[in-house]
Amino acid sequence: MKETFYKGAQGNLSLHVMTLSLASLAAGSTVIAADQLPIGTQVTGVRVINGALGANTELTTKLVDAKGTETELSVVDAVAAGTDMTPVKPVYIGDTGPSDLVIENTGTGAATGEVIVQLEYRFKGY
Repeated sequence: MKETFYKGAQGNLSLHVMTLSLASLAAGSTVIAADQLPIGTQVTGVRVINGALGANTELTTKLVDAKGTETELSVVDAVAAGTDMTPVKPVYIGDTGPSDLVIENTGTGAATGEVIVQLEYRFKGY
């Protein structure tokens, strides 16, 4: 089930929350946490809350624009359960958008378990 991505008219700071259930996500594999984040969105941070996902697991959160250009937002060691809050230099989704929020297993082991991703953003407009 897809969630609505809120675009407040006042450019307000918002949080988009996604819960992912990973089932043996292989090393180097990706999953789309949120697709088609709209043009006019400025990403200011990302939070990752994960269970213990398995030996040698690491999650990299990134934005991928319509041209396939990747912008890394955070990297989290996911062997043990944990919480990571990463403020980022603001990333504006503009002419090369819309963009997808992608989670990649950049470790060497398969990742299995629940991951909650909270994308902090504000809608600036185009």
